[in-house]
Amino acid sequence: MRVLYLFTGVRTYLLESVKRGEDPGDGTWGMVRLPHFGVEAEHLELEQVFPDPMAKWLRKNIFGNYGAHIPFFSHFFRYDIIFTAGAFYSQLLFVAVQVLFRFKRPLWVMHDFSITGFLGNEATPRQKIFRFMVAHCGGIVTISREESEKLEKRFPHLSGKVAYIPFGVDTEFFKPTGVQQQGGVLAAGVDPDRDWGTLFNACDGLGVEVVAATRPRGKTIVPPSFVRRKFFTIKELLDEYARAKVVVVPLDTSTGINDAMGSTALFEAMAMGKAIVATDTHTMRSHITHDENGLLVPEGDVAAMRRSIQELLNDADRRARLGRAARAYAIEHLDAEKLTGKLAEYFKKLVAGKH
Repeated sequence: MRVLYLFTGVRTYLLESVKRGEDPGDGTWGMVRLPHFGVEAEHLELEQVFPDPMAKWLRKNIFGNYGAHIPFFSHFFRYDIIFTAGAFYSQLLFVAVQVLFRFKRPLWVMHDFSITGFLGNEATPRQKIFRFMVAHCGGIVTISREESEKLEKRFPHLSGKVAYIPFGVDTEFFKPTGVQQQGGVLAAGVDPDRDWGTLFNACDGLGVEVVAATRPRGKTIVPPSFVRRKFFTIKELLDEYARAKVVVVPLDTSTGINDAMGSTALFEAMAMGKAIVATDTHTMRSHITHDENGLLVPEGDVAAMRRSIQELLNDADRRARLGRAARAYAIEHLDAEKLTGKLAEYFKKLVAGKH
């Protein structure tokens, strides 16, 4: 069986790092591990064909990220499954051709980051077109348990084809190091809907080091003087995780189109055995049970976030307890190799028509 991955962003350079052993490849959603389970997996993107400047120009001025795979459309039919989270223009073209010619292969499988968010109330032309695309997909993999349940209710004909399979984390690459926790608060991530404002206000006056492992993007709030902002290499980020006493995942879901944001940072922090404070979204609730393996705070609630951070900073025993539970959860439920095995079985069942 052959699976084609269509990434919204560029993965060519990440894969080069994986080959060099510098990155575990968690950002490939199982692609680099599927061969361990007898599944061929490849990706296609403009950067494989064109020099970087031309590829960047084509993305920006012609295709956009959602349509950057259209030039490879004829290649889609070499595969059994196409797996993607954002190649929406390519998907629309594919579904239109599929409806016209009624072919059964390949199966288009959506990797959900917020399908229900894009669907909204299905009132606008864009939402109606998106519903048409979702209704004709071959399957959906969700990162959130709650999202999986919502989609099965909304699309009964996809019952059995919607699978809750987080992309996971390499629990041997991200693991406790024994380094003394000399830092303070760490928040990592480049999602545009990170709630930096709530985090910075919550940490103001705490008197501890605050590290924002991110890079400027969109309307990113300028960090105050007590915040150190830097986009770290993955090895540097390991050191920052190890030093931090508390890891915070501050989220703003008000746009309604990216509720799965923060998953990578959460999975890494759990695997590192850190005490975590996270915004209470349905994706975070899929993994954090409040005061068992982390703390959840209401979205946008500065006082609640500040209180939770302070409590953990002042209680080393509680930090240790939550960190141990987070690590145990990651090993049991988030190990990337285990989850890729589940993904491989899911793909095989879809292709065999068993669901």
